[in-house]
Amino acid sequence: GLALGCSMQQTHIGLMFSLIVAPMIFFGCTYYPWSALEKFPVLQKAVLVNPLVYASEGLRGTMVPQFPHLSLFAVLGGLLFFNVLLFALGLRWFYGKAVS
Repeated sequence: GLALGCSMQQTHIGLMFSLIVAPMIFFGCTYYPWSALEKFPVLQKAVLVNPLVYASEGLRGTMVPQFPHLSLFAVLGGLLFFNVLLFALGLRWFYGKAVS
């Protein structure tokens, strides 16, 4: 949230929801398991750059473990990586906006 909010001007926040947040939700494996994309291997690998994939797959694995989901190590690794990356970017962009 911090990285997204600081990466855009306040006048373009509405545009952020339609161009960034909506595709993130659609391609974030919230409506389907990640394994359902096995017929589309390029898309299955491409959605792994979306941090929401790891959150939704982790929640799916916790709530309904009998359904297919990413492994716990992949989920925790992805969440840790994206948390560190987006936190660092968000702080840097916030500092840039606060100082200027």
